[in-house]
Amino acid sequence: MNIKRGILISLALYAANFIMGVILVLATKKILASTQNISTTYWLITITLTVLMTSLASLWYFNGKNVARNIVEGLKLGIIFVSSSFIVDMLFLILTIITTGKFEGMFDYYKSSAFYLIRIIVLGTTIFIGSRNQAHKTIETKNENKSKKNKK
Repeated sequence: MNIKRGILISLALYAANFIMGVILVLATKKILASTQNISTTYWLITITLTVLMTSLASLWYFNGKNVARNIVEGLKLGIIFVSSSFIVDMLFLILTIITTGKFEGMFDYYKSSAFYLIRIIVLGTTIFIGSRNQAHKTIETKNENKSKKNKK
């Protein structure tokens, strides 16, 4: 596992998701004061974007040189994605608390079941993308075996 590459792509993914979130908020003109007030449609769009962006970031990672692509590496990449986003979130949270002096309501997002659902989806997506190389190789091997049998 190329940890440095994983972390850098994770930070790029975080930035891309942040920008997409801002665009989504501006497009829907929603005020996200509380996660309890977010509509189901908004969550579905967020989840779809999460899967799309995580898939693209995972493909970017796995297309690097000397990077193994399998289920275990997908899990490791997912853990890096989730851990990195949590650390960056905490840094933003600490900076917000220091600059505004407000603490109440800051952890509501982390109490939401949707927060954990999205983290599980990120892990599932990276595992799925990591496993695709194995499936592709299995199909190729089966096709090669069939063609060898047909030649005999």
